[in-house]
Amino acid sequence: MANKGNCKVDACGKDVVGKGYCARHYKMWRQGKMPKARYDTCVAPECRAKALNKMRCEKHQKVQPTAETTAAPAAAPAAAPAEAAAEG
Repeated sequence: MANKGNCKVDACGKDVVGKGYCARHYKMWRQGKMPKARYDTCVAPECRAKALNKMRCEKHQKVQPTAETTAAPAAAPAAAPAEAAAEG
């Protein structure tokens, strides 16, 4: 088998197996452990899991707060004018 070159990882120098990597680095690439991952990875700090929506992995999917969920609870409604007239 002809040599396809050397592994593209600095200071490795082993024969290429696939995607420009030696067997060890190719396996790491397939598992998403290399700096240039096989797929889009989660944007959460230190998370290398596969991103589902090009942003976050399944573990880091969170509902983004909206104006409705962050607003203060509404005050109790004022008494209706008919009720106020009946009391007086």
